[in-house]
Amino acid sequence: MSRAVRPAALVLAAGAVSLGAVAACGGALSLHAPGVAPAVAREPTRVDLDPIDARPGAVVGDFAAPGPAAVLTAGMQQELAGRALTGGDPGGITVHCALGRFVVRTEERITESSELLALYVDLACEARHTHDGAVFWRGELRARTCAEGANILGGTLGVTQRLLDRTLSDAAREAASDLALRALGLRAMPSARAFPDEAEQKVSSGLDDTPWGPSALGENPASVEHAMKTLDARDVVLRAAAWNVVAMAAGPTDPWQAGPTLTLDDAPLVRFVQYKALARHGTPDALAQLRTAADRESDSVLAELAHDALASGGIGMPRTPAVAEAAGHASAASDASDATNGTTTSP
Repeated sequence: MSRAVRPAALVLAAGAVSLGAVAACGGALSLHAPGVAPAVAREPTRVDLDPIDARPGAVVGDFAAPGPAAVLTAGMQQELAGRALTGGDPGGITVHCALGRFVVRTEERITESSELLALYVDLACEARHTHDGAVFWRGELRARTCAEGANILGGTLGVTQRLLDRTLSDAAREAASDLALRALGLRAMPSARAFPDEAEQKVSSGLDDTPWGPSALGENPASVEHAMKTLDARDVVLRAAAWNVVAMAAGPTDPWQAGPTLTLDDAPLVRFVQYKALARHGTPDALAQLRTAADRESDSVLAELAHDALASGGIGMPRTPAVAEAAGHASAASDASDATNGTTTSP
């Protein structure tokens, strides 16, 4: 696992800053739920997501109304409606989630005229059979997304807002995907973003809106080999999106399909997703590789992601026993703690 490590002074004009510092420069940022086209299934499984609320002591940045809980609810509901879900309880499933953390880290690279933004979302959820209210799954959803963009003017709120729109879209869709495919053990068709026009699509598209998005949201280890064979050395975003196929297919009960040796990419956006993949895999070997990378990492946003994931013992979730057994993996307990860890990354 090797790459050339550039001195920090050549990469960073300043360390990672929290959203509060960003907002103070030009006002609170707004949150926009991604629009997802509704899907039709012959016999759809109904999944009702209750309005998300913030648990006591939640770590949440300062955003314009309606705020993270309401926007995440809307984004996840649209993603679930866009997946044509089947399987599970034919009587329907009701899910309630509490928000434990919603924070942004951003970093300006003056020497490279760019800005990197990372989003952390932690949810503690439980699923109930709608017909009798019996709880059958309780666990955590942790979304980690990142975007990078040109920042010629240096620190403008407009650049930060566009990057936040991209990361929030990916986070809401990936949390809903983990919920449906891993926690609830449902089957799903690919979803598709709905944009009002081409201009909005250009500025708001996240990694899951690239050609690799459906494969990533499918969370299927069988998709990884093809993604790794088509890495584009000329396109950082597509390279990151291909690695996101690896990340979303990785979990404690899933095989690692990206090869025996992980060579870290020189591009911070791609490296972020590689760390995300190791953190979601969450095995002792994966976390050991992540620890080695964290000790060498000169980018503060990426180093914080790695150390945060190590502090919580990884960020992935196992597939439910039925899903794991169907895929030929050893089953694992589906229950996790009833509260997410919101203290490993400082507010």
